[in-house]
Amino acid sequence: MNFRKTQPEAADARLDQWDRSRSTDAGAPDNELVARTRRGDLAAYEELFRRHHKRVYNIALRVLSNEAEAADVTQDVFVRVYEAIGKLKSDDAFLTWLKTMTVNRCRDILRRRGRLRIESLDAPIEQSDGTFTSIEIPDDSNNPRDVLEKKFLRQSVHKAIASLSPDAREVVTLFYVDGADIATISKIVKSPEGTVKSRLSRARNDLKRKLRHHVEQ
Repeated sequence: MNFRKTQPEAADARLDQWDRSRSTDAGAPDNELVARTRRGDLAAYEELFRRHHKRVYNIALRVLSNEAEAADVTQDVFVRVYEAIGKLKSDDAFLTWLKTMTVNRCRDILRRRGRLRIESLDAPIEQSDGTFTSIEIPDDSNNPRDVLEKKFLRQSVHKAIASLSPDAREVVTLFYVDGADIATISKIVKSPEGTVKSRLSRARNDLKRKLRHHVEQ
């Protein structure tokens, strides 16, 4: 056998197999990717990262209001995913587990700060298709005065959300930004559903009070 001749062919075959694996992974459900990651399948782990890293970053960004810290949280969380995925009790619980680690890591950072940093939430959210959007009030007017008023209102809303307590920001972020339901949020923040509902209710009332001037206009 001529090794020099067959070596490139073997390499090409491995590359073709890797490309097919990536294509297959893109359509695989999370629980399958989790099971394969447990067995040391790096391709499956990379697909989980590709699929969910933006979600982790967006949650961290809204809770911490700091892009650099949100990026650090995303990196730390996925390192932890690879190291601790064997401890996950159910493959189907991966997404809740992922969000829980994200919130816990954000809490660690907030504790180190010693206070809640009040910053703008104008940083855009990266979507799954690579585009960016912001939490904002829709602008369907061509009137320059209306545009300026809505911009001011949007900034006021962002500032009001940023001024909430850490607990309130967590549930507001998970409910309104991530779209999680009450039961899931309860598992993530490790609080009863009634407590989550109360925090959301208080946060809404607090936001209404802070934005009363704008609502009454």
